[in-house]
Amino acid sequence: AKLLLGMTMSSAEKRFWDAAPIATSECLESLQNLLPVPHFLASVSSILTGEEEDASHFHKKKIIKLLADRVAEVSSDSPEASLFLEMVPDLVAQVNLDPSTMAVAADGKDSSASSMRRTIVMQQGALIAIESFARFLYPSTENGKLAASAAAVFLPALASVTKLLDDTALLWIKANDGNVGNSEVSSGVADAQCQLLSSSSLCVSTLVTTLKARCLPQLPTIIKPLVKSLKSANILLLEGSNDPAASSTGELLQLSILKTLQAIAETMPQFLLPYLSLIFSNNGLPSKALRQGYEHGVEHSVRTAVAQLETALATKVQVRQLIPALGQALAKNLRPDGYESWEEACSIMNVMTIAVESSQRSVLSPVIGKIFNGLVMAYGYEGDGESTPRMLQSANKCLLSLVMKLSESQLRPLYARLREWRGNIEDAKEGSLSSSARRYAFWSLSAELSKSLRSIFLPCLTSVLTDVIDELEIAVSLLCQRTKKKTDGSKRRRVEESDSSADDMEKVKSLQPLLLCLESALKADAHEGGDWTRGDDNQRYNMILNHLGKLLLAQVPKETPLLSDLTSKEKASTSAYQQIVQGVGTLEYGNVVGCLTALAAAAGNEQLWKPLNFAVLEACGHERNEVRKAGIGCLLSIIETIGEEYMVLLPECLPVISELLEDDEDTAAMAKECVRQGEELLGESLEDSLR
Repeated sequence: AKLLLGMTMSSAEKRFWDAAPIATSECLESLQNLLPVPHFLASVSSILTGEEEDASHFHKKKIIKLLADRVAEVSSDSPEASLFLEMVPDLVAQVNLDPSTMAVAADGKDSSASSMRRTIVMQQGALIAIESFARFLYPSTENGKLAASAAAVFLPALASVTKLLDDTALLWIKANDGNVGNSEVSSGVADAQCQLLSSSSLCVSTLVTTLKARCLPQLPTIIKPLVKSLKSANILLLEGSNDPAASSTGELLQLSILKTLQAIAETMPQFLLPYLSLIFSNNGLPSKALRQGYEHGVEHSVRTAVAQLETALATKVQVRQLIPALGQALAKNLRPDGYESWEEACSIMNVMTIAVESSQRSVLSPVIGKIFNGLVMAYGYEGDGESTPRMLQSANKCLLSLVMKLSESQLRPLYARLREWRGNIEDAKEGSLSSSARRYAFWSLSAELSKSLRSIFLPCLTSVLTDVIDELEIAVSLLCQRTKKKTDGSKRRRVEESDSSADDMEKVKSLQPLLLCLESALKADAHEGGDWTRGDDNQRYNMILNHLGKLLLAQVPKETPLLSDLTSKEKASTSAYQQIVQGVGTLEYGNVVGCLTALAAAAGNEQLWKPLNFAVLEACGHERNEVRKAGIGCLLSIIETIGEEYMVLLPECLPVISELLEDDEDTAAMAKECVRQGEELLGESLEDSLR
């Protein structure tokens, strides 16, 4: 009959009947706004408490929305405020609705699923209204009769909302676990429950912010379902969903839970100790599902909410409570024999870093040992080419934030403990893989400290100078003293680069961060006058130069693990020698040429420059093209860094430069640049000297 009626209606009539309900609703709202507050609230209460059939469902939704909008016009200290507060129990009654109380549809064939969805819609509307009531009707001052009377109304409301949160979370988690079936109906109900869970979370957030410590009795029944729901949502999004709407709903739930946890952390941080282990458990707050970029873009609102919650926890919760919990969570995420997630471990390290940065030195002193244990766990992680650098980066950031809070006298014992954890360099010569990983981590953290602390780090470097020399000796023995078959051309290079064992590559892995550490320290010393470099009657300088000069002639296997800024395509066309020696793509990660340039700047006099210049010129005259290129590149870098003072050695360099002017295009270009720099510094032409 409805179909026939639709066919007989004209387009104008159809538009009229489509617009009629909207116009009627607007008229009703206007009429309600004209009513005095007592009459308006009486009519609202009559509609909400009426025992009418399903036809009133639409009107109840509209009247709740109208009530929420009108309360925004009421001041908490006005006479009308008490009248509006009397409406809260009616809203709570809507929150406490059960699907069985909803009337069936007119055809008498309403399903339980549709009944549940209608109930959820009513509950969501009531939750939004309660939020508005709490926001506008609760007094800004805690003292007085107004606050007491408002609290007496909102505390029962909080209890009902919390119960709804707990019950809905349980049902939704079961639905996600597959205990409710996979039909379209159950899927729709699960989405509706997810939305209800989001609404109840946000309502709880507002009530917690408003009521503050009065919420303490409800805290266990708030935090536990919230975190469990967050973990379930994270797992759901990590496993992926073919339904974009379901994914969007899951992200909305994540966001609402994070906002609520943030409100709790900022309002009652002193009471969070029993729940920290749950919050930082696997798939909880550290989950990578909260940090991955969805189709909405990298700067997703969920990421912002995560950052705000982490900051709230790190700055509000007492460090003596937070750091042990973080250490335990870190240990659970880095267990080699069980659950392992380096992404979650990095997130935990980030919270630890924020906590350290925001704390006073006196507060940190009792937990330095706990922080050190966490750092050691992070530094001891052995992953792949992606995870290990990321973990080291997170650990280094935390270490640096801790060091900035310490005095220089406290830094040295801490660095000594890290050296003790690393172990002896002799273990590396015996081929211990765990020792190689610890050495790499140790020199990575040393490089970070050297870059950030500059000359303050030099006493620490002095304490490990013998280790520096031992490391360089290992690199020289593996890269510069390897017996090879004499084969010409590119075939020779392929033989040299392929004839290396994985163990050898692990042993030299720590060379790159060591070079970065040395380069940063030498630059800092050069700025201070070079006294550290020239210490021990120049023996320190000579030991370092001896090994660095040999590394200019190294034969670096292509399998050598290196960090660089190069893309995959660029790496394919760039040899390992070019990266670790010449510094192609590794200016920020450590290379031989950069280290030699810093050494020359720190040496500061002609007497010390002579042996360095000899080593560079030896490389410039080498039979291998890449070594010649590295040599002339190093000479150019030194001239650019030191300038006019180095021109006293230019006559020794000119014969070699003259030969390189006839080399390949790249090498000849650097040789021409050396000549140009020399002419500019000397103020005269060098053309006659180059003949």
